[in-house]
Amino acid sequence: MAEAFSLGYIFPSYKSLEPYLEIPGQGPTSDFCASLAKRLECYVIAGYPERLLPTNTELQVETSSEDQPIPVQLAGNSTCLFAPDGTLVGGYRKTNLYEADMPWAQAGEGFSHFDLPPPLNRLSIGICMDLNSNPKTQWENGLPPCELADYCIDNDVRLLVVPCAWKDSDERPNDQWDTSTIDYWVHRLWPLWGNDSESSAEESIKPRKTIVVICDRSGFERGTLFAGTSAILSLEKGSGKPEFIGVMKRREEKCQLWTIDL
Repeated sequence: MAEAFSLGYIFPSYKSLEPYLEIPGQGPTSDFCASLAKRLECYVIAGYPERLLPTNTELQVETSSEDQPIPVQLAGNSTCLFAPDGTLVGGYRKTNLYEADMPWAQAGEGFSHFDLPPPLNRLSIGICMDLNSNPKTQWENGLPPCELADYCIDNDVRLLVVPCAWKDSDERPNDQWDTSTIDYWVHRLWPLWGNDSESSAEESIKPRKTIVVICDRSGFERGTLFAGTSAILSLEKGSGKPEFIGVMKRREEKCQLWTIDL
């Protein structure tokens, strides 16, 4: 499911969001995901606002009156992963924050992965802006690094799930799909499908394939229009061409079922 799918994404401050924060494995999002996972006998991933532990929530800021640092509690823009038996497998906190995260969210500590039973195997989660490069990362040859895609290659991740609240590009607004946004997502995943000369001999015999699931929000929230256009891609390293398994429409709001070859 999408980033912050049940509550909404745009909050002006930590105070406005604080009553709705959830501890991992507890609260309405976890209850819903656990129930859904057991009912459908599947893995469920969903975005939610996480209440961070006290050791993780102190940020030093300057007050304008006394010029003294004070602790401010923040939240995490997070996801939870539930197993088919309804148990919590783990979670991930967004690493690269967007401007809408800044009033309330604290960045995560980097990408991670989960080793699940076949045929899913190793799965990683990125949240929306994680598709972009970290602002602190140095660019090489004037090109932004594709850190999430590189992480998948370096750690042999074969299934990448990306919950999003990606803003509509506002380009060709009458088109059924936000093709500008799709093009950008594919560009940021280039290491997973681009044609380069660094493929190993083993990859030449059995090409490396990664399934990418991008689940984006659709419609409006507080004046912000989201791109929709959720998609599943099969990306073969070195192929030079991304394969689209399925793409939802810009304003389409429903559950979609696709069958993929893992």
